[in-house]
This record gives sequence, C-alpha cells and structure tokens, in this order.
Amino acid sequence: MNNLEKNRLIAKRYREKNKEKIKERFKLYKLNNPEKIKLAYRKNALKKRYKLTIEEYNEMYRKQESKCGICGIHENQLTKKLNIDHDHKTGKARELLCQKCNVALSYFENFDIKPFIEYLKKHKEKLN
Repeated sequence: MNNLEKNRLIAKRYREKNKEKIKERFKLYKLNNPEKIKLAYRKNALKKRYKLTIEEYNEMYRKQESKCGICGIHENQLTKKLNIDHDHKTGKARELLCQKCNVALSYFENFDIKPFIEYLKKHKEKLN
C-alpha cells in the first residue's frame, strides 16, 4: 500500500468515526461563509448542467454586455436573471437569454414552426 492509499484509508476511517463532529463543523462553516458556499454551489451547478466554468460563464455574460442573446434586453430590465440557453442533447451552453426568448426558442427547436408562420400570415392579411 502506497502513502496515498494509506492516507485515504486514514481519512475514511476518521470520517466514519466523526460523522457528527464533521457535520457540525460544516454547519458552522456554512453559517460563517454564506458567500463562499453560494459560489461553490453555483460553480458546481454550472459545471454539472452546462459543462461551464464560472470563468466561462462570466466571460459569456461580459461579451453579451448583460443582455439577452436574441432580443438584446438588458438584465436590469428583467424580473429574473438571464437563463443559460443550452443544447438539450449535449448540455453545451450556447448563450444567455431572457425567459421569454428562452421559452420561445424551445418551441422553435422542438416543433414544426411552419404552421405558426402560416397562421400569422393568414391573420395579418385579414387584418390589413
């Protein structure tokens, strides 16, 4: 057994023997470091869901100047933060979108939009 394996085994035994102590220590840490905890959860969620680092997300946000990638509305004018639009097959992030554009895009992506366009054309002609 090498040193790394030995250290892992020692750490595992310590965790097993001291579960409550570790739990209490983590509770206290969370209370005293809410911003660090929030950032850690954010980083983990970005990586897991969108395969993005926090730095990549911040760069995307900066490049888009805090605006929706479709309609261009600034995040300050929205009630919710910009969504991370992503390919649902690969999970890969594309751009940041407002809620309305993100929902509309999902319809364009998942349905045949020709009937919608024809419907709008038909009623536009009737109304003009």
